[in-house]
Parts: sequence; C-alpha cells; structure tokens
Amino acid sequence: MDDPQLRPTAALDQPTRSGLAETRVSASGSPVFGFLLVGGSVVGSQVRDIRLANEFARRGYPVRAWWAMDRPHQSPLSPTIPQRWLYSAGRYAGFFRFSGEFLGRTVTRLTTDAFRQRISQRFPAFVSQQLRALIRAVCLGVERDGHLIRRFGQEIAKAQVTHFLPNLECLAPFVHAARRYVPHHVKSLVTFQGYELYAIYARELGLEDRLYERLRDVVAQSDWPAISVSDAYSARIQQEVGVAGQDLKMIPAGAPFDQPVDLTRAHAEIRQAYPQYRPEIPLVTYVGRRDSEKGIDLLLYAARLLQERGVPLQLAICGPTAFGNHYAEACQQVAWNMRLPVLWGGFISDALRSALFRASRTVVYPSIHGEPFGMVPIEAMAQGTPVVVPDQGGVAGLVQVAQSVGGLRFRTWDSGDLAQQIERLLRDTRLCQDLSQGALQIADYYSVTRMGDRVLDHMGLPRWADGTPAGGTVREPAAAA
Repeated sequence: MDDPQLRPTAALDQPTRSGLAETRVSASGSPVFGFLLVGGSVVGSQVRDIRLANEFARRGYPVRAWWAMDRPHQSPLSPTIPQRWLYSAGRYAGFFRFSGEFLGRTVTRLTTDAFRQRISQRFPAFVSQQLRALIRAVCLGVERDGHLIRRFGQEIAKAQVTHFLPNLECLAPFVHAARRYVPHHVKSLVTFQGYELYAIYARELGLEDRLYERLRDVVAQSDWPAISVSDAYSARIQQEVGVAGQDLKMIPAGAPFDQPVDLTRAHAEIRQAYPQYRPEIPLVTYVGRRDSEKGIDLLLYAARLLQERGVPLQLAICGPTAFGNHYAEACQQVAWNMRLPVLWGGFISDALRSALFRASRTVVYPSIHGEPFGMVPIEAMAQGTPVVVPDQGGVAGLVQVAQSVGGLRFRTWDSGDLAQQIERLLRDTRLCQDLSQGALQIADYYSVTRMGDRVLDHMGLPRWADGTPAGGTVREPAAAA
C-alpha cells in the first residue's frame, strides 16, 4: 500500500490533560473512539477493552478497532465496529519487517484461531520471541518504523477517530507516534494493565529502565491521567515505573452482570462436558490462564490438605495458557500423584464457564504475583458464588465494597491458609449464603455498565451518544444481608 508522506502536525506535540477542553469531533458531531487491541492469547486486559469497546458502541458512539499481533477470524467485537489490522506478529520477529509482516498475515489468513492458539501453547518460545521483539521496538522507539506509523496515522484520520484507547500501556507509543500525522487532534487515554509481565522481556534485553522511561513518556502524553485498574496497582506503578500519583486514576475493570444461571441447567451443562462430575460433592473451581504466575499448584496442595482432613470436594481447573503448556502439564502430574479428582479443561465456552461458576461452592483465584485486578472473581460473584483470593495485589480488594462482602482472603503463597479458608466455605452454609448475597452486590458495582460510566466520566464525555450528561454518581452497593 502506498502511504502519502504526511507531515507531523506541530500543535499535536502539546496535548491538553483536561477532560473539559475543546475536542474536535466527527461530521456527525459525536466523538469517535479508537481501540488498539492486542490479539492472540485471551488475557484479562484484552477482555476488558473488548467489553468497553462494545459498551461504547451499545451507547451509540462510533467505535473503530485495530488489532496488533494476531487478528481473530471470529471477532468478539460488535458487528457495528469496523476493524483493521495494524501489524502481524511476524513484523518485529525477524530482521526484515515487510517480509515478516507478509508471512505473519499469510499464516493468519490460512489458519484457524484455534490452530494458532494450539501452536502458541505448544511452542511458547516462539511467542516469547515475538513479545521480546515487540518490547525491543517499543523501547528503541516505534517511530523508527516510519511506514507503519504513517499508515496508522492515515487510517486514524480517515476513520475520524477523536479519542484513542490503546489496550496496553506498551501499545500507547504507536498511537502517540501516529497521531502526529493526523490533521485533527486525537486525544489518547492510557491504561495500565499488565506492564509487569512485559517488563520481564525488557529485563532480559537489558532495557527495563528504558521501558519504564517510555511508559512515563506515554503517561505524560496522555490527555487524561492514566487509568489504573486498582489502588494496589496504582501504588505498584508509582513505585516501579515512577509515575506520579496525580497522573493516575483508579477505574476498575468490569464484567457482565445479569441474572445467575439456573442451577439445574448449570449442573446439566457441566455433566455434558464432564460425565464424571458429581453434583452431590462440593465443587471448588479455578478458571483462568493456566500459567505459572496463577498459583494453581497452591490450590492443589490446599485440596490435598482438605482431603487428608476428610473434607469432601472435587476440583475443576480450566483455562488456556499464554506461555506454553509446561506448567499446566506439571500441575496435572502433581494432581495425579496426590490422587486428586480434577475436572481439567483448556479453553471452555462461555456457557460452561458460567455453569462452573454457578455450581461451585467457591471459586478460588490463587495468583502468586500481585494481580492488578481479577476478572474471574468478579464473574464468579456475578453468579452469586463466594470467592477466595490472595491478600495482596489489586485482587485482594475485590471481595469487599463498602459493607458488602463476597468472599474470603488467604495469606498469599500459603496453601495451608488457603485450605483453611476453603474449608470454612465448605462447612459453613450460613457463611456461604451471606457471602453469596454480598457477591451479587459487588458484581453489580463492577459491572461493564458502570465501567463505561466511569471511563466516560473521566474523559468528561456524555454517558450516551445522544448527550446524556456525564458526572453522575456511581452508587455503592447496599450492606450485605
């Protein structure tokens, strides 16, 4: 594709940070949102932004999306959202960008989403190489990829995007570089959600300090204080990255909130997937990525401790991996050696996911690395199921909002304490009932609808494209019964 040699617009070098400042809009008079989404393995940050994009579209706003790395054939985005492909995973994986780009796009077009997912899990070193190359490009300056940046700027201009939300903080430099080639002002809102995982690759490259410098730069260029998904994560960003507290705004992620699944239907859904499932035995579930930082082995040790005490339970452990199958396979070996009954699964359908949450006595999220947030606990609480989470990181704060309590905390990295908290829920029916009521109230507080309200309020925009005013209050949930 031939790209015009657009000149940078000097006025764009000094973006305003005021959400009330004048904003150029499309011909229709409405702000036009752009999302830059990372494709490939499903992670919480991707899910959050897909939900946010769909929510903005539901409210009548024009939304445009670009995919980085992989582009799914079966898109989870609303059909009303036009989608483009910024670059393929092969672009930064070799010495020749154009040949790598061509190869990456060709492979994606000729293969299914499921096939590429299996390849990424079977050959994690290949995915690591791609991510390492991306982080190197970010640290050294994406502006050096002039052809890509000019094309991106041209596409943004043609789409009349006025407000851009890059999915990951490490993708923000692409947006900030491209908007210099857009004739109208494009505002940008940065969100922190996962930098600590990408910093591992920067550390391996000897570029960790440079990465943090780049992240401070993108925050300085953001038109509003950058979003952090929890207070604990904000504190971590300030300490590790060096971003000032006034340059961060805590806005939690959101999950769908609707009526819980019918319990009888949930049991039937699970039986169909797992004939060995026994509804009369309490079910303890983990759903999420089966990667080492998720601490699944802690749950296995806790379950074995409970088994030794004569506490009946069965486990369900389901989810894909983003960094290969080594840890997942090791956990299966550990469970087999400890003679634990486990319903294992990789990627599962939304219906089975909801059924597992609904039928479980508790859903456990035993992460060992200080999660920024925790989408799974919120989704489980939306089914009225109490959760057990570690007492560190952003996930620790999810089980209580105001007077509502929807779960228990255990001492991080302590499988013995995890076993104790699970046992409380397995033995104390009244406690479970109280926490179930609180869980529903908390899930309402963390709904996708409320996330949309908070983000639009932060940008000083109407909550609906028809002009419903911003600035409304988000009510706290009522006290648990």
